[in-house]
Amino acid sequence: MPAQGLLHKFFDAALEFIAVGIYVSAIYTAGLVLPGVISAFILLGPTSAVPWVAGALLVILTFIPLPLCTGRFSERFIQFSCRRAAAYFPLNVVCEDAGAFRADRGYVFGFCPHSALPVALPAAFATNSQLLPKALRGRTHGLASSVCFQVPIVRQLYWWLGVRPATRSVMQQLLAERRVAVLVPGGVKEVLKMEHGSEVAYLSTRKGFVRIAVQCGAPIVPVWAFGQTRAYSWVRPGPPLFPSWLVARISRMFGAVPIYMFGAYGTSMPHRERITVVVGRPIPVQQMDDPPEEVVSELLHKFMDDLQALYDKHRGQYGTGEELHIL
Repeated sequence: MPAQGLLHKFFDAALEFIAVGIYVSAIYTAGLVLPGVISAFILLGPTSAVPWVAGALLVILTFIPLPLCTGRFSERFIQFSCRRAAAYFPLNVVCEDAGAFRADRGYVFGFCPHSALPVALPAAFATNSQLLPKALRGRTHGLASSVCFQVPIVRQLYWWLGVRPATRSVMQQLLAERRVAVLVPGGVKEVLKMEHGSEVAYLSTRKGFVRIAVQCGAPIVPVWAFGQTRAYSWVRPGPPLFPSWLVARISRMFGAVPIYMFGAYGTSMPHRERITVVVGRPIPVQQMDDPPEEVVSELLHKFMDDLQALYDKHRGQYGTGEELHIL
């Protein structure tokens, strides 16, 4: 029995890693694929079949149309992964007013904070997520930097989750189809401004998502993920070893901050922190093809005020007392 119990725990841990830790592992693995192929050519030589097969696989994973990678297996894997992830933290979604959402209308969800990695976003807002109110199920799509869809393995996993490139055209298409676009407004800039022991949301210049919401007539919804900041430990390069301007330039160039993050026991498994995603009430907008700057600014400040109010209202129950700094 002890041996059987140990074996059961081993398989359970393996399944947990596959379901929960694979997304960060995929990021690290993808970063090693190209150097690995080059090293194989150098060490084994061009006459060996190994580097050629590895290179061909890299090209296929990088350029194959993503819909061709999607099928019954991927759908089942994502369903399994989201269930395990929700149980692992555990993760829960609290909707302040579920009745305010209509199944025949598109919405723009402003998900905060970015943290080292917005790990709650794919688990809570995957297209097949069962944590959402019925009016939102089956039509939510997270938005991620376009660079993610140029990276083998990562691009497949994100696509399966329903994540789409964070471009104006993609967002407009989703809203035209009455879907829900879930984006992290702070993006790379917010990661550069993160500080240990505090909560940060970088929003003051993020008018693009508001402008698109107005052009499409889609209500804007503030969302805060309590506990997500503690899901990964992180180290970001900076002074005195690296000047801040250099880190910022590299981040703009690649669309991602060169940050090292790790979870439980230094692995890609996130720390087991309870995460509660609180969805606020929709902010109504009036559709305008070419909204004036003052309208966009007013709605952005309304979003910032509602996000602050949402955080203050729920931090006593779901947070750990940190002050929120909206920059």
